[in-house]
Amino acid sequence: MWFAAMPSLYYDPWFVRLLERILQGDRPTLALLDGNPFPEAPPKFVRALHYRYRFTTPEERRRTGAWWHRDLAGIYFPPVSREELWELDRQLP
Repeated sequence: MWFAAMPSLYYDPWFVRLLERILQGDRPTLALLDGNPFPEAPPKFVRALHYRYRFTTPEERRRTGAWWHRDLAGIYFPPVSREELWELDRQLP
């Protein structure tokens, strides 16, 4: 979700709703992910981290095989429960 980190999370109600659906264990939403990270049961909390990506240098590519290098920039969305997201969702436009 690289494009989510551009504006503030408060201007992206769709992201709050995405997190809600993950916390609900919504199958169509989880199918959007590369794989279901919660096959046993929906998580009790979710958070989103913000990473900065850059292409690797030719040397890094040869050494690691990776096309991308990422650095943690911080927390994009703090840990929240389903109930906390419902409350936040009520406040969004």
